Amino acid sequence: MTNNSHPNSSKMCGMTLIEVLVALVIIAVALSAAIRSVNASIVNTDYLKEKSFAHWVVMNEVAEQQLKEFSTASNEWAQVEMAERTWYINTKVITTDTKSLLRIETRVYKDRNDSSALASIVNFIGAKQ
Repeated sequence: MTNNSHPNSSKMCGMTLIEVLVALVIIAVALSAAIRSVNASIVNTDYLKEKSFAHWVVMNEVAEQQLKEFSTASNEWAQVEMAERTWYINTKVITTDTKSLLRIETRVYKDRNDSSALASIVNFIGAKQ
């Protein structure tokens, strides 16, 4: 007859402390990666929202430029309100080899001190003489 009272004779159920710690580390790494992915998605969505508004601002400015009269080269800054914020517009009027044609470079910035524009467009308008 066998005696089953010995502790090693029966199968042990459950997890050891090391197994629990390894499982927790795996879960922590997976959650950390998921949080980083969600954060990157939020930042990207905000950036695309700003780019879209900046594009609308620059297109509005181009529409207004078609109504203005330009005759000489210039470099001007303007501010416009859209989507509950201030946008900074830089308009450079440049003369071309064709005297009756001006090149207009329009850029939109979040801040006047920014080094890169969120949106820009180049158009050509006939010079008023």
